[in-house]
Amino acid sequence: MPVAHAPRMGLRDGKTWQDVQTELDTKNRGGNFTKLVVFLRHGEGTHNVAIDKYGGGAWNAYYCKLPEYLDAPLTLTGIQQAEASSKKLNGEIDSGLQLQHVLISPLERTLRTYTIAYQNQSDKIPSIPLELPREILGVNTCDERRSISEKRVKYPALDFSGFESDADPWWTSNHRETDTEINTRANKFLDLLFNNVSAQSVGVVSHSVFGAALLRVIGHREYNLGTAEFLPLLIEEVESA
Repeated sequence: MPVAHAPRMGLRDGKTWQDVQTELDTKNRGGNFTKLVVFLRHGEGTHNVAIDKYGGGAWNAYYCKLPEYLDAPLTLTGIQQAEASSKKLNGEIDSGLQLQHVLISPLERTLRTYTIAYQNQSDKIPSIPLELPREILGVNTCDERRSISEKRVKYPALDFSGFESDADPWWTSNHRETDTEINTRANKFLDLLFNNVSAQSVGVVSHSVFGAALLRVIGHREYNLGTAEFLPLLIEEVESA
């Protein structure tokens, strides 16, 4: 099922990616350290279908804990959405969008979305999966990551050497991450982005709730990302008090 997203990833009419790059260069020359982050939410997952089918109340009360939703994969629709995202990404890169690095949540739905959406770019743009941009942690099995050893087999082109634990060390069955906790994690992600990633323009493949937390901590207005939707952001580094 096609999803209506903003044309050109929401770039304003009359603006070009060269204009964005010029603004980025100007800010950085002036000492306002800024990065272009092109955020991509994963395509539709099996858990998304279940929430729509059973309703949020029943999902939260029962279905969210079932093992069949462990590290939920994409549906066929989700795969098709990721394919559409690939075409959109290719078109914007052809129109001047520059991406120098990609950071990926290690959950199945984001890894699969990445491999499809970036299929024509993966040999040109370095990428790495990492824990920080994962979806909200705890309780829901769809947000529990499968072992890294399984992921290495399924995604041999990706580098999982930065993971400290084969099993998921962050997910617990009895505590759902609070807004304060996920905001803290989003801030840690930004610290990593500015202090450990040299690239000026970075793609991020992640999730709706983590995306909402990222928007909160940078002071952006609330925005609900659709499945397989891109959202470009110019983010300025903020010095810790």
